Amino acid sequence: MLSRLENKVLISLLSVCKEKGAVLISPIDLLKIIGTEHLTLSKLEKTLNDLSTDGYFDLVYSDRRGEKVFCITLLEKGKGYVRSESLERRNLIKRFVLTIGFAILSFIVGIILKKIF
Repeated sequence: MLSRLENKVLISLLSVCKEKGAVLISPIDLLKIIGTEHLTLSKLEKTLNDLSTDGYFDLVYSDRRGEKVFCITLLEKGKGYVRSESLERRNLIKRFVLTIGFAILSFIVGIILKKIF
């Protein structure tokens, strides 16, 4: 499970890379797209490196006219992130509903057993 910051960065990258699957973007432009006030350039680079290490995308540092840019290419895990998150959320809701159902069932069985004995 990704942290809130990693989730926001990955969702922002997915919106930018959705058509071609790759993007060449400067860190400042990426910070503007993400829109988090407390996100610094060093935190962004660390988060991008962590996500790249986890296999969501391929990250290459490049230089465009003296400006540092990121070349980001989405991998299969990154392309399927939204779907996997929705499946994980659905499974979590199922487990929660089952837990509540079993709690209610055990409460009812307990009341019935008290009445019998």
